Amino acid sequence: MLNFITKSFSELTTTELYAILQLRSQVFVVEQECIYQDLDSKDQKALHIFASKNDTMIAYARIFKPNDYFEKASIGRV
Repeated sequence: MLNFITKSFSELTTTELYAILQLRSQVFVVEQECIYQDLDSKDQKALHIFASKNDTMIAYARIFKPNDYFEKASIGRV
């Protein structure tokens, strides 16, 4: 069973943050071969939604409220 969790940046534990950054690096840098700075200083404003299965993070996205970066709410780092 998947367990979905939503947290602000300040609510993330160091273990959760590490798992998020590790998963994002695996997907965007390794699998998609995207060469860009993943740590973009936007995580602090985002809501972080992630899912774990058997204590392993398997899904992640960050969302922003309207006017954080765009006129409408936005989703990123899926």
